[in-house]
Amino acid sequence: MPRLTAEAARTAAGYLAEAITSGQTLAPFPPGLSPATPAEARRVAVLLHGLLETPTVGVRLAPPPEEIGAAPVAGPVFAARLLHAPAATPPLNQPRPTAALVAQLARPLPARAKPWSLREVAARIASLHVAIDIGASRFTAGPPDLASFMADLAGHGVVVLGRPARAGWQEALATPRTARATAADGTIAWRGAIDAGAALREAAEAARAIGDLPGGALLVAAGLSPVLPPGGLALAIAGLGKAELTG
Repeated sequence: MPRLTAEAARTAAGYLAEAITSGQTLAPFPPGLSPATPAEARRVAVLLHGLLETPTVGVRLAPPPEEIGAAPVAGPVFAARLLHAPAATPPLNQPRPTAALVAQLARPLPARAKPWSLREVAARIASLHVAIDIGASRFTAGPPDLASFMADLAGHGVVVLGRPARAGWQEALATPRTARATAADGTIAWRGAIDAGAALREAAEAARAIGDLPGGALLVAAGLSPVLPPGGLALAIAGLGKAELTG
């Protein structure tokens, strides 16, 4: 398969940037513009980020849609796409709400060869928030493959943050915590367990592979539940807090 040329990568990034800024959606990339490998997808994503001229405030780790069947992918977090709960869901194409955690760093998280331990990650966190991550796609029918998902900033939509977890949250990272999502009519949309410690360490490992994160940056671990129903939604994680979508 021919490699994605520099011109084709710029064109693909331009199409995605236009979709993001206009709200219009895209058909799958035609042959010659479609990234075929993770490396090509990352090139398109870097070019897209440059075209958007939007500051990055952290790293978000999110799984692609189930039909793609791949491991979570790291992408940027944009400040303009962070909302504080309770918040309404903005118009998004192919919205995919899932349980999430957001950690704001008190100390830098440098790139290094040695993997991060949970203890080291927790010691660098200033505040921890339960959140609802609403993934989205710039492709009308969703990303056709993993490379398209990666190029599309790992499906970054919006992240709705709850209040900071209360003192003692570090102890809650030691064991999986019960979690529950409740729909606006009071019915239970999902009930399960979330291993917050493992999720944060995995997000830190994704950041380690990308580069240094300064103090104040965010780690977002999305996809900690199945895709939740659209509309009003309240997510609670025992010992950590809650976040709410108003619809």
